[in-house]
Amino acid sequence: MTELPEDRVWARHRRRTGSVLIVGAGAVGGFLAEELARIGFSPLRLIDPDTLEVENLVRHPLGAGALGRPKAPALAEKIRRDFPPCDSTGLRADFLALPADRQRMLVGDADVVVAATDSAACQRHVNRVALSVGRPAVYPALWVDPRIRDAEVGEILWVLPGRRTPCYECAAAFRRAASDTEAARGARVDIQLVSLVTAHVVAALAHPGDDVSAILDRGRTAIYLHGFTPTSVGVRPVFPTSGLSSRSVRVPFPVRPCAACRGWRYVATSEASVADEAGERGRVERPRPGRPSAVVFAALLLITMVLFIVAVAEGSHT
Repeated sequence: MTELPEDRVWARHRRRTGSVLIVGAGAVGGFLAEELARIGFSPLRLIDPDTLEVENLVRHPLGAGALGRPKAPALAEKIRRDFPPCDSTGLRADFLALPADRQRMLVGDADVVVAATDSAACQRHVNRVALSVGRPAVYPALWVDPRIRDAEVGEILWVLPGRRTPCYECAAAFRRAASDTEAARGARVDIQLVSLVTAHVVAALAHPGDDVSAILDRGRTAIYLHGFTPTSVGVRPVFPTSGLSSRSVRVPFPVRPCAACRGWRYVATSEASVADEAGERGRVERPRPGRPSAVVFAALLLITMVLFIVAVAEGSHT
């Protein structure tokens, strides 16, 4: 690896450090890895079971020289060659097929986990491992819907552990009400836009006290991003004007506790959320029971009045 003077590498750019695990080294994961390396993140750990195919060339950072090679190791090698300050390694593997202790080790060693696969099962599993280990996770994807153009709308969901935000599975019903999502369809330009915004989200999660964290809104844990293409009819209610735009969206907790995180809608307002914003970790308080409602008070008052009237009536008869 070529040694570069870091004072010159970062002379015009404030470095943001941290380790990131990226599960999925396809189009979104590939461009994201390159951007995180240039922001300053290191080490980067990439996992993907696939090889680069001819069909991938139009939307992947790897070129024809990497055809037939496993995506994750080839991309990690490219990052080390193009940007030596980043320690990047690639593992050709299906995250689902790894032993449970290896999964937990990989997730536990990261400051932030990114799941950018085109497998819903893998996305859900990364969600559960990240929750169990206690690591923030990001889920970038592209909307897939016959009413809109490929990659016209990107979705970036971010999740904090400890039931402080809705998790990936909490968002499943919410997502089905809009469009399905995949991680590797569409044009290169639109995919790069999603990857760039995802890099900002990762940096905000890794550095909650930094000014970059202003991109995150605790009550709105998904970002919708519209590309430069004209707006399709199917998304005009969300993006009424053509051109690049974004929206932060509130992902609700499910009415019933989620099977993955057991979180629900009252947890987000607990004191644990405030404590975590100040940098504390680990302690999550359950929501406190509320006061009896006005209806209950009214019912008790009515019963008391009835009993009083009955008692007075009986006294007058005696």
